[in-house]
Amino acid sequence: MKSWFRSKIFLNGFWKFKIDPNLIGDKEEWSKGFESEDLVYVPSSWNEQNPEWDQFTGVAWYQKDFYVYENLSDKIAWIIFEGAGYKTKVWINGGLAGEHEGSFTSFKYRVNGLKAGAFNRVVVRIDNSPLISNLPPAASLNMTAFDFFHYGGIHRPVYLEFTDKCYVDDSTVYANGDGHLRVIINCICGSEKPVDLKITLYNKDLTSIIHEGVLSNVGTGKYVYERKIDGIKPWDPETPNLYNLVIELRSSDEIKDSVYERIGFRSIRVSDGKIYVNDKPVFLKGFGRHEDFPIFGKYLYGPVLIRDFYLMKKVGANSFRTSHYPYSNEHLDLADEFGFLVILESPLCYSNIERLLDRGGIIKLFGNDEYLNKAKKVIAEMIKEHKNRPSIIMYSVMNEPPSDIPEVADFIKKIFTYVKKIDSSRPVTFASYKSIKDVALKYVDVISLNFYRGWYSEWGDIDKGITIMLSELDEVHKKFSEKPILITEFGADAITGLHSDPPQMWSEDYQAEFIKKYMENLFKKEYIVGLHVWNFADFRTPQNPGRTILNRKGIFTRDRQPKMSAIVLSQLFNNLSRHDNGDKNVRDI
Repeated sequence: MKSWFRSKIFLNGFWKFKIDPNLIGDKEEWSKGFESEDLVYVPSSWNEQNPEWDQFTGVAWYQKDFYVYENLSDKIAWIIFEGAGYKTKVWINGGLAGEHEGSFTSFKYRVNGLKAGAFNRVVVRIDNSPLISNLPPAASLNMTAFDFFHYGGIHRPVYLEFTDKCYVDDSTVYANGDGHLRVIINCICGSEKPVDLKITLYNKDLTSIIHEGVLSNVGTGKYVYERKIDGIKPWDPETPNLYNLVIELRSSDEIKDSVYERIGFRSIRVSDGKIYVNDKPVFLKGFGRHEDFPIFGKYLYGPVLIRDFYLMKKVGANSFRTSHYPYSNEHLDLADEFGFLVILESPLCYSNIERLLDRGGIIKLFGNDEYLNKAKKVIAEMIKEHKNRPSIIMYSVMNEPPSDIPEVADFIKKIFTYVKKIDSSRPVTFASYKSIKDVALKYVDVISLNFYRGWYSEWGDIDKGITIMLSELDEVHKKFSEKPILITEFGADAITGLHSDPPQMWSEDYQAEFIKKYMENLFKKEYIVGLHVWNFADFRTPQNPGRTILNRKGIFTRDRQPKMSAIVLSQLFNNLSRHDNGDKNVRDI
């Protein structure tokens, strides 16, 4: 939920900073305040802000003083982090506010003991120590089950927000393409007298009221407002029509609280081997992405996001996956705005976990109930934060698990069942790299497969790799003919400016040839419902012999300049179409 009404104190800017490699901060009570000459900027990861911090993993401390005006003395104060970690512990004026695990979901704590009309101090302890039990797992900075750099810090915005004692705690919005609106609103009003709950639907620019209604005499509890709204313009990639749903708690003429959601009316379903948006089949053209940028680390500032979305539109993309964690609110706000279809992925990433654990260790990890509950918790946080977005059309519960192992498949089944229980309105998938060996594909609504034949295997021979891939794809489709198949990853690394005739690995020419041949062959398969190139832009990774500081599979460089493949892909995406011609499906590329 967003709010124009609630007072806020933004804590973005320069903070005192101190790394704690010897873990003395707790013993010396740095939670009450500490001395340091070092500064760090928030929001951003700490690593690239100072070369001395770049390779540091472990505990680091943040401190900032802020002023609270006297007129806020009768309000409830909350401190909100939109993303920090991996583990975060927060103190206000020396008192513990709370602690959280996970870097990519927001969390908030009620703040007691705040001093109005005076300065206050927030101290934050961040611990990004790599652990196998983390989501995602790691044994060390450079030995991980994920191929992206293990940043640490307060990656996303942090602020204080103030509410009345009677406030809206949560809202869940179902807005179908036919105009059917259902809103579930949780109110907390304590011992306050009953209030009126007003629901107003505005157009995108807030210049006209589309609909309004009132539920009278509400208190603490859950309330449902349901109506059919006439004249609604549906949200879709071509016309991403947005509305503002404003929820207010009113007592007489006084507004107690006001929050809003930017919503779009659209329907999602999977049937007959296709994905439908507003009852029209869609073909997903796009990318796996990462939130990664020089110096800022895991935070993409507004100008970077704006450039990214215009570049994706220019290339002809209409979708992306939030690989391999839920993205920032600003990131997904733009997806709603630009009409992108988003697969929202959790931070359960297990790429090459076999390097960290043997089969017995993997079975033990995925069979651990505490680990399962931790996974459920972070997925629930992800869904709660982004459930009302029209752009989110599918959940990916994990990336590249060792799903050829039955015990892992059972874990995936439990996660799938859990997601369906808390949100049955969207299809569920996971990105598999086990192909025909995968024993968990039967549990998902949409099959998502990653292929790198011609790069990690059959290297140097794209044609041979494609032949094997197509054979495996046909076998998967034959086994699950009713399920749509999405190719969530395919690509090759390219070092900018390196060229080769004939195309050889690591050259821009090989990358362009790889993407072109993959797309031309995959698009001929009627059961393929989408192609996501890996990756949109180069991104930083752990150090290993297969990486040159970055994963260079981006069609753009890390600073968003095009490689040869960007031009090739633009021609392919913009000329790629499917349309019905009588009973025949015509496919152009």
